[in-house]
Amino acid sequence: MAEYPQTLDRRQYEVQPVAFSVRGNSAARTAGDSVEGHSVKQKVIELNDVTCILGKTNVGLYESHLIDTAVIDAPLDLDAILITHGHADHFGWASTLQKRTGAIVVAPKEDAFLIEIPEVNVRGMFSWARPPVEMTTRFFLGEACTVDRYTEDYPFEGKIAPLLLPGHTMGHTGYLCDGVLFAGDALYTQAVWERHKLPYSIDVELTRRSLKTIKNTAFDWLVPSHGEVMSKDESAGQIALHLERLAEIDRMILRLLERPRSTEDLIYAVLKELNVQDNLAQYWLSVTTIKGHLSGLVSTYKVAYDISDHRVYWKAKE
Repeated sequence: MAEYPQTLDRRQYEVQPVAFSVRGNSAARTAGDSVEGHSVKQKVIELNDVTCILGKTNVGLYESHLIDTAVIDAPLDLDAILITHGHADHFGWASTLQKRTGAIVVAPKEDAFLIEIPEVNVRGMFSWARPPVEMTTRFFLGEACTVDRYTEDYPFEGKIAPLLLPGHTMGHTGYLCDGVLFAGDALYTQAVWERHKLPYSIDVELTRRSLKTIKNTAFDWLVPSHGEVMSKDESAGQIALHLERLAEIDRMILRLLERPRSTEDLIYAVLKELNVQDNLAQYWLSVTTIKGHLSGLVSTYKVAYDISDHRVYWKAKE
């Protein structure tokens, strides 16, 4: 394998024109163009033989495979769209690209229903009732798209392979392409933690295992869905940070549960201590994440629970 620098010199990678074309409508797109009313602000870099298109959601292009769908147009020879998981900032353009290019959509089996029926995600967050519009996050409101093949059944060949990384969602999957790992939302970087005190996760224990999977996987570069590209060496520090932040939240919850608290009281105490901004949609995402931590603490025998006077109470074990 060729030698690559251990630290990415980002000065080498100026914003380059983004050349995209679609069947029946070829056109060049430059970073910052507006396409069909949508602003496209992207930076494109090449790592090994992989094209990384960096923006609000980072995506990849390797041998006619597109990893996630933050771009509006797609290459002429696009064969497959590989989705990491069923949140709209990752599959939102899949239906459009599927129709324009004839590419098939490939997604993890356990997340496929979130892509084909996005309302499942919306209702699941609200205990299967329909939440008011103001309580629904835009990340769950993507355009429905048919999933043609499950990731588990897709015939990957050459230097591309899936890597199961659950925790953010049950089926969350990264893709390793010629030494470049597209990790989706399995790894939150320091920049993400600085913006969001309680990033979304449905299963903290699975998230920990996935972070360890990333640590034990051989790759040259890691591309998180949100954040800067990093080398293998740089990723070790970000993985350690993510694990420590999860541990800090667990410790905080255990401290708050030195006395019994109802679910609602605990949610209030956690959000207050982290100074999370009052926002209806963010609140329900936080509820899921806090319950994910509670589930992990119960499964590791650190927290007990009971019901009294029609409320569920939680308490740290002695």
